[in-house]
Formats: sequence, C-alpha cells, structure tokens
Amino acid sequence: MASSKMRVEELRTELHNRGLSITGTKPTLLRRLEAALRKETRNAATEADASSPPRTRKRARDSQNQDSNHSQEIEVVEEAKEEAVKTVTATKKGVAVLDQYLPDSVKTHYHVLRLGGDVYDAMLNQTNVRDNNNKFYVIQVLESDSGGEFLVYNRWGRVGVKGQDKIHGPYKSCESAIQEFEQKFLAKTNNAWSNRDSFVSYPKSYAWLEMDYSGKENESTVTENPGRALGKQPMETKLEPRVAKFISLICNVSMMNQQMMEIGYNANKLPLGKLSKSTILKVEALSEIEVATKLLKDDAEMQGDPLYAHYQCLHCELAPVEFGCAEFSMIEEYMKNTHAETHSNYTVDIVQIFRASREGEAERYRKFASTKNRMLLWHGSRLTNWTGILSQGLRIAPPEAPVTGYMFGKGVYFADMFSKSANYCYATRTAKDGVLLLCEVALGEMAGLLNACYDADQLPEGKLSTKGLGATAPDPSKARELEDGLVVPLGKPEKNLCLKSELLYNEYVVYNVEQIRMRYIVHVNFNFKNRR
Repeated sequence: MASSKMRVEELRTELHNRGLSITGTKPTLLRRLEAALRKETRNAATEADASSPPRTRKRARDSQNQDSNHSQEIEVVEEAKEEAVKTVTATKKGVAVLDQYLPDSVKTHYHVLRLGGDVYDAMLNQTNVRDNNNKFYVIQVLESDSGGEFLVYNRWGRVGVKGQDKIHGPYKSCESAIQEFEQKFLAKTNNAWSNRDSFVSYPKSYAWLEMDYSGKENESTVTENPGRALGKQPMETKLEPRVAKFISLICNVSMMNQQMMEIGYNANKLPLGKLSKSTILKVEALSEIEVATKLLKDDAEMQGDPLYAHYQCLHCELAPVEFGCAEFSMIEEYMKNTHAETHSNYTVDIVQIFRASREGEAERYRKFASTKNRMLLWHGSRLTNWTGILSQGLRIAPPEAPVTGYMFGKGVYFADMFSKSANYCYATRTAKDGVLLLCEVALGEMAGLLNACYDADQLPEGKLSTKGLGATAPDPSKARELEDGLVVPLGKPEKNLCLKSELLYNEYVVYNVEQIRMRYIVHVNFNFKNRR
C-alpha cells in the first residue's frame, strides 16, 4: 500500500516497527515514514552496488536521492525547532524581577519600586477547578532609574500564555503610582495592600503569591537555552529507551524554570527556596515543583547516568506497554470514546503508555482491593507535577491550603472522561506534551451530588467517596470489567436530559489516598486546531 493512503494507525505501526517516533499529525507521520523508506531504498541500493562495478550515473542518482532525503530530514528538524520553547530572558534590577513581557525600552530605564521594606511587586493567582480557570494577574510599580518618573504595569490572563498588558502613567510622584497599585491589589484580592501580612483568600478573588526578597541586589540577565528545554538525554543510560525519554521529559529542570517564568518569575534568580511557605501551600504547581527541585537538586553534580539516578529517586517502576497490544488498544479506545465534544479544540496522539507500580502502593491499597465499585479513572496534571506525583503519590491539599477551587472539598479528583482530565495538563501550542494517570480507585458507596459542596469531605456514614453527577457520562452498559473486577467506563458518552446538574461531566473524589493505586501513565501529544 502506498504510504500516502495509509491511515494514521497504520503509519504509526510502520514507524513504531522502525523504532521511530509515532507522534505528530498525519502529514508529519507521512513525511517521517517516507524519509525512512527512502533511506532504506538507498541503503539497499548501496549494498547491491558493493558487489557491482562502480557506475558514474548510478552514483549521481544516489547523490540526488541523498540530497532529497537530507532535505526531508531538515524539514522534520525544522518542525521540531518550531515546537521548541523559545529563548526566555528575564531581567532583575534591585530586589525584584521585571516582568518578562515589559517592552525593552522600559526594562532598560526602569526598576521595581522599593520604599523601605515595601516592594511594589505583586503576583496574583486565581484557580477554579469547576470552571477550569487558572489565571494570573501581575501588578508592578516601576521607577525610572534616573528617578522622578513612575509607571504602573499590569499583565493578566490564563497561566501559560502572555495574556494582555497595560502600562499606566507616567506619574510624577510615587504616591500617585502607589495609589493605583493599591487600588488594583484591593480590587483583585479583596485585601488591602497594607494588611497583606494577614492576607485572607476569598472565593472568586485572586490569591497573593508572597515572595521573599532577601537575596542579593544585583542586576543580571538569565537566558534559557531552547535546546536544553527539549530534554536532551545522555548518550548512554541503563534505562530502556522509552523510559529514558519519559524521565528526561518530566525531570527537565529547564521546563520547570519555564513554567515558573510563565507565572512571572525567573526560577534562576528567585529559586523555590525564596518562595514563602504560605505561597507554596496556596499553589499546587509550585508545591510540586518544590518536591521536584529537592529530588533533582544534585542534577549538575551527577556523573555517568543522571537519568537512571532520577528514575531511582522516583521509586516508581515504569514498564512500557507495547503499541497495539490488548492493554494499549483498551486505553486508546477509552481515550477516543471519552473525548468530550465540548473539548473539540484539540486532538491527541499517544506517545507512550507505561504500566506504573509505585513502591509500597500495592500493599497500602490491599485493604481496598476487594472493595465493590472499583473503577479505572483519569487524572491529569501539568508536566512540572509528575516528579512529585510519581515519587510521593497523589496527595490531598493540606489543611492550611484555602478551600477555594475544590468543588467537593479537599480530596483527589478523577474523571471518567479523558478530555476533562487532559485539560489539566495545561498543554499549549508550543509545549504539546501532556501526561495523565489511569488509576484504580476504590470508590465503594458514593455520595452523589449535583452542586458544589465545599465540605463534601465530611462523608455520610457508609460512604467512601463523592461523585459529582455530570449531565453527560460514558454509557454504563458499554463499560468493560477486567478479570480482577476493575471496571473501565469506556463507553461513548450519553446525555441525561433529566439531570439538573452544575457539572457537564462526572467527577469522582476520594479523601483517603489509600483508596488509590496507579495502574498506567499515558504520555500524549496535543494537536491544537487552528483558530478561526
């Protein structure tokens, strides 16, 4: 069959058999396979020529084929470059980092205002799980390096994108600029700037990410190398190649720094040790990066095989699931069937699936292993979180963390719709990798809820979990029960028009991590559709 007529699954099979990447859209897969076929043809011709007298014309044709193949390889490389993270530069003057998206003309001549112990620099965050919102708001008072002129800079939007920005001023007095700053801080957080030491988080308001500015005051510029952000791995490692590739992705310190930059701070100049404890408790992503940073802190000092060392630190065994086997096909069907129609702005390709066995988790789960109503459910999270999740397991937010955003109280949330969980990977057009878990969850008797209940973790007697009832859910009659009694809800979604719920899709919440056992890790690539 001509490669141009192959289906995506057939292209991926051919590439997989050749040990090549199976990620990307159909045109990308097609170009990759055609390049491989040309190379195989050329190699076969070269072997045939080895036993024949040399012919000038033949060599000329081979040269042309080689040039064509080389051009094809360049094209594939260029595609990879386009998807790489761009060089990011942040400038620090005095105690605070100037926002990365400030115009160069402003960065050159201004710095963040400091008066006594007050640094007029605020990073705000608002997370709402129910509405899938994760937003930031930056407020900075900028003073000209020569003195006497002031600006107030705002930038806001969804975490992971630049968003919108606005510069207020110039002001001739710092009092006017500070007044604008304080009014904006109050409007967004419902807290007065002067009372920030006793900051209170309110529903539907932004939380303040408190920073520690006690570091050295010197000006510096930090540039991340985009090549490093691709997660290059050493030439030799004890790890199986597919495992090595995955570990290089989730243990990439540059990627973590980039995500810190996306919420407005440079991790090289303001390392996680500089984040106050209250901030780390407020923002899940920062907490997970803190765990990862501790695990990877000796990265620069590791000799020989750092990937293997990182893998050992996780205490989580990963075994690749072979492409096309029964397990792979079941998970692929589960993904495809439960990709919601409301999440049609992207498709996904499976990069690799792993069986996951976290140290001690099977023993911990044993007392729930015979519980009725055990389901295989999805949990998605951003790339920065996976070092922490695999090494420490899925965790419940601590008591000190604000309840805002937890629709059914503080617990571990799962979904039976793939795309609902995939949204929490926070992939972008330039950072397309996403990672999800498939966990065996012992749900037992569930407390069904139609509306938000922030104290749902106080379960009624006899209940083991909460189920937020969604208006659309996988057809239960098509669910598959495995040999051990585990139910996989892989039926195509059906709407329940009689159900008056706040939720579009089901949510499952457990409040005891011992009810969770990791079964599979699914690494995917997001393909975002063009905006119209």
